[in-house]
Amino acid sequence: MDRHSRRGTTKAFLRDGRAPGAQTVVACVGDSITEGVGSADWVAMLRERVGAADVQVVNAGVAGDLAWNVLRRLDAVIQCDPDIVTLMVGTNDVALEPKSSMNRFVLRIKGVRRAPTLEWYVESVSAVLGRLLSETHAKIAVIEIPMLGEDLGSETNKRVKAYNDALRTVAAEYGVNWLPLHDQLVELLPPDHVPPRYQAKAGPMMKAQFQHHVRHRSWDAAAASNGLILLSDHTHLGERAAAVVADLVAEFVTAS
Repeated sequence: MDRHSRRGTTKAFLRDGRAPGAQTVVACVGDSITEGVGSADWVAMLRERVGAADVQVVNAGVAGDLAWNVLRRLDAVIQCDPDIVTLMVGTNDVALEPKSSMNRFVLRIKGVRRAPTLEWYVESVSAVLGRLLSETHAKIAVIEIPMLGEDLGSETNKRVKAYNDALRTVAAEYGVNWLPLHDQLVELLPPDHVPPRYQAKAGPMMKAQFQHHVRHRSWDAAAASNGLILLSDHTHLGERAAAVVADLVAEFVTAS
């Protein structure tokens, strides 16, 4: 079994088709937080929660994706003929908006030739939802962008709020469901929590990777090593935060 099959990716689904007896296909679309790269795997948790043999969950997350990248690869998601689609994207749009040499380098790697903006994000998400609504029969849920760093008053998290406000408006315009991830995560942060400042640097990510993959500690423990509670490295989710996503999506799947 290859890594695509193990993770239940879009590539594996298109190669192997629906599992025997699968009546409902759930495609979870997003970036590394959904793919489970450097992050607790909420899609794997979702599989445990929905559990039934007639529900097949496809992990359509790709690390580093902006909303524009998701739009470019949407054909593969549509070809899966999903019954339910969740969309959680925007963390990279927010993180890569400030102009810096590092951000320009990352954007080049992802094939992006323009600077991220809120307006472009809205345009891309609108195009994604438009295609899903017109080219699939799927019930769709848009998931809020989680915080970036746990300092809720930071300039970065002010951008997260602006993106989420815009995302909520787009979801309403297209008549799709809205899952309040950000708000539920905020409720889990103690009022006296004083987190380190998010600086968009690789250090916390490398430290979290070391803690998890070398020392075999949980992502929550990796978060604690960075002075955080929910986010392992200011960006990716620990197990506690991932469980919130899995619970929200499982409730949506069960009700659909």
